[in-house]
Amino acid sequence: MEGTIERMEVDTSFGKIFCLHRNGDFPVLFIHGLGAISNNWLPLFSKLNPKFELIAPDMLGHGRSAKPNIEYTLDVQCKVIDELFDNIGTKWPFAIIGNSYGGEIATCYAINHRVPKYLVLIDSALSKIGNTNNANIDAFLKKLDQVEPGNDLNIMRNIIMNSKKDGIGLDDLKKVNSKTLIIWGSDDPEINVKYANIIKDNIKGSSLYIIDKGGHAPMIRKPDEVSEIINKELT
Repeated sequence: MEGTIERMEVDTSFGKIFCLHRNGDFPVLFIHGLGAISNNWLPLFSKLNPKFELIAPDMLGHGRSAKPNIEYTLDVQCKVIDELFDNIGTKWPFAIIGNSYGGEIATCYAINHRVPKYLVLIDSALSKIGNTNNANIDAFLKKLDQVEPGNDLNIMRNIIMNSKKDGIGLDDLKKVNSKTLIIWGSDDPEINVKYANIIKDNIKGSSLYIIDKGGHAPMIRKPDEVSEIINKELT
């Protein structure tokens, strides 16, 4: 039903992917951060233009989606997105919005898979520019388990280690050909706001929006401000 958020499962070669979905004319994929789930986007969804088709999966290894015993590389997550798009019937033009680890997946997808018309990076983790705060992985996982309980910490560790090996760096950012919006919380405690400017300087034609006291997930803390930017820019 139009305007209604539906919960669905999509079969992929990696297993079932749980997904939130709302019908619309312009597809927008939302990718959550490490250890998070699709529900993180719900505060934003009711405020977005009804023309947007909203697609928000629990990424592989997260939430209600499959948790196979594999290497969790960025490319694997991108292949899951390809299969998700094929199953739903998503065609170009489309947009991808990613928060934190989801921003790194989104950037990888935009460079190496199907090029979105719009790429929106919200407090994006980019492992090879050194903006992830997980130098002590054990301490980071302990903190993650307190903030986002219920995750398989072995999978979370695998994701971190693979991102360190094949993550996105400054040279990769120069390959982005999508119209890019960068949204960042001014007081992000996980990834300093200075990295927002570094990303902007390395993605040609990108735009930067700083959300006052938006934290690491401004779509949760400041959904009105984030939705206003998305509704205005994704036309």
